[in-house]
Amino acid sequence: MTNINAYSVLMFIANLVLAVPFLLSVIQQSKASMNIANVVSTVYILISVSFFSGDFKAFFLKLGLSISPIAYLILAVFSFLIARDFGELRVRQGMRKSVYMGLVMFLLNVIDFLWVKSAALIPLFSITWAFVIVTIMGIMKWNID
Repeated sequence: MTNINAYSVLMFIANLVLAVPFLLSVIQQSKASMNIANVVSTVYILISVSFFSGDFKAFFLKLGLSISPIAYLILAVFSFLIARDFGELRVRQGMRKSVYMGLVMFLLNVIDFLWVKSAALIPLFSITWAFVIVTIMGIMKWNID
């Protein structure tokens, strides 16, 4: 149980760090910020796998999907695709992908609310708020040139 508590506290703090590059990238349409988010997501995948290596079932039953290696893998893929679009000056496609990323991550948190109840508050207060802002900004700039 201490492994689960340590992981949830670590990921709460880590998600706050991860939220900043996502917000900056979408607000500024910046490839560099999204690349930072990509690297951070990849590091979090490694951290998650090291904590999850003992018992995947216990983590999924107690903490859910939204702070699991699955969530960070989704974030890494989306951040790579968005950074590539921003780098090739396809800002419209990048903003649309950011909306999809925000919606997917928000849905993961909703699934966790139904599945693990109060443990879903960890990602809600640490990073889901950023995905809501990313989604709103992406919708506002859906047809940006």
